[in-house]
Amino acid sequence: MIMKKFRLLSLLAALILTVNAAAAVSATEQTTAPPETTAPVETTLPVNTEPAMPAGFLGDASVEYGSRTLDAKKPLADKDDYTGKVKAAIVYDLTSDTLIFAQDIDEKLYPASLTKVMTALLTIEMESDLDQMVTVTAEGLKGMEPGGSNVALRVDEQMSVRDLLYCLMVKSGNDAASVLAVHNSGSIEAFVEVMNRRAAELGCTGTHFANAHGLHHDDHYTTARDMARILREAMQYPLFEEIFCTKEYTVPATNVSEPRELATTNYLIRSNGYPDVTDSRVLGGKTGNTSKAGRCLVTVSEKDDMKLISVILGAKGTRGSDGYSFTRYGNFEETSDLLDFAYKRYTTMQVLNPTVVAGQFPVSGGAHNAFGTIGAAMSAAVPEGSNVDTIEYEYKLIDGGLTAPVKQGQKIGTVRVWCDDICLAQQDLLSASDVLVESEKSSGRRTAPDESLDLWNGILKIALIVVAVLFVLVILLRMRAAALRRRRKRRKAAAKKPNPDRRRR
Repeated sequence: MIMKKFRLLSLLAALILTVNAAAAVSATEQTTAPPETTAPVETTLPVNTEPAMPAGFLGDASVEYGSRTLDAKKPLADKDDYTGKVKAAIVYDLTSDTLIFAQDIDEKLYPASLTKVMTALLTIEMESDLDQMVTVTAEGLKGMEPGGSNVALRVDEQMSVRDLLYCLMVKSGNDAASVLAVHNSGSIEAFVEVMNRRAAELGCTGTHFANAHGLHHDDHYTTARDMARILREAMQYPLFEEIFCTKEYTVPATNVSEPRELATTNYLIRSNGYPDVTDSRVLGGKTGNTSKAGRCLVTVSEKDDMKLISVILGAKGTRGSDGYSFTRYGNFEETSDLLDFAYKRYTTMQVLNPTVVAGQFPVSGGAHNAFGTIGAAMSAAVPEGSNVDTIEYEYKLIDGGLTAPVKQGQKIGTVRVWCDDICLAQQDLLSASDVLVESEKSSGRRTAPDESLDLWNGILKIALIVVAVLFVLVILLRMRAAALRRRRKRRKAAAKKPNPDRRRR
C-alpha cells in the first residue's frame, strides 16, 4: 500500500513538472523572437537584362533609366517602335505618371496657338475673380494679323475674364490672348516675362515665349515634353479642364456686340463634316497652326484605366483640289493613330503593393531578419499582357548593410521594378517592425512585450494543473473502488467456508 501511494505521488509530481515546462515553452515562443531557421532571401535580385547603371548609383532609376514622370530618360516606346509623320510627339499617362511614347520630345519647335494653354493657365492662377469685367484697349489689340484667328474684339468692349478664356481656348482667339495678357500684367511684355518664369518653375528647359498667342516669332519656341508639362499643370484646375473639353459655347452680348457663337477648332471632339476625324477617346484639346510651326495639337484622352496627354508638333496637312479644304488635316489623324498605338500596346498595372511583405533581409547582430515593406502603392503603364511573371524586382540594401537595432519604418534599402531594361518604378524599402540586438534576445528580453501574454500563460498553467489533479483523483477513486470490490469478495469467500468451532460443539 505504501508503494502504491509513493507511485501516485511520483506520478502527480511528474505531471506538475510537465505542466510547468509546457507553460514555460509556450511563454518563450510567444514573447521572444523566432529562431533564425529561415534562410534570408538574396539582397539583390537579378533583372532580365543588365541595366546600364554606374556602380553605386543613388538616384531615381525609374527616371534616369526608366519611364517614370515627364522627366523620364527612357520611355516605354520611341520612334524605333512607332514613327509619326510629325516633327515631335509625346504620349504621357496621367494616371500612372508614365512616359509611354517619345519622338524627338526635346527638340525646340514652334508651338503656334498651343501657347494659349500657358496664357489660360496663368490667367486662372492670377485672376481671383473670373467674372470681373475687362475693358478692351488698343494695347490689347496691338499686333493682330488680318485674317488671323480672332473673335473680333473691339476697343472699349467689355467682357468677363471667364468669357475671354472661352474665346481664347475654344475659338483660339489671338485677340483674346493679348487682351488677357494686358489685363493680367499691365502690358504684353510684362505678361511674357511671367510666362517664361512660370515655364521655368514647371521644369521647362526648352521653352521661351515672346507673346501670349503663338503667332510666329523666331524667339518663340517650346518642346513636346515642355508642352506636356504645361498642360499637365493646367489640368489641375477644373475650370481649365471644363473649357479645354468644351465643344460649343455662347458668349453673351456685350456693350458693343451681339452674342458670339463659338465652336471648338478641335475636330476630334466635334465633327466639321468631311473628313470626319472624331475620336470618342478624346476628352478635349487645343489646336495650333502656322506655316512655320505646321499643324499642332495637344489633347487629353481616356480609355479603360489610362488617361493620356498627347502632344503633336509639326504635322502636315493635305489639301484638296480647291487648294483650301483639307483631305487630311495631319494633326488630328496623327493623334488618333498615336493613341491607337498607345492604348493597344499598353495598360496600367499596380507594380508596388504596401500590403505585401517585400522579403526578409539579414541584420548584423540582430535578433532576427528585417522584413521589408513598401510605403505606398505605385502603378505604372506596362506592355499589354504583363504580369508578376514578366516584371522583375531588384532589392538593394543601404550601403554597409543592416546593423541592429533597426526601427520600424526605417529605410533599409531601395526596391526597383524592371520591365526588360526599363525601370518602371522605384521606392524606399522600409522595415516592417523593430529588430533588437541579439544580446537582448539571449538575455530573455522580449522583442515584442505584451502584458496579455502573461495572463494567457497563467490561465494555461492553471488549466493544465486542474486537468492533472482531476486525472490523479480519477485514478485514486478507481483504485479505492477496486479495493472495496476485493474486500467484498474476501468476505463472501470467508462466509462460505465451514466453521470448525461449530462442529465441535
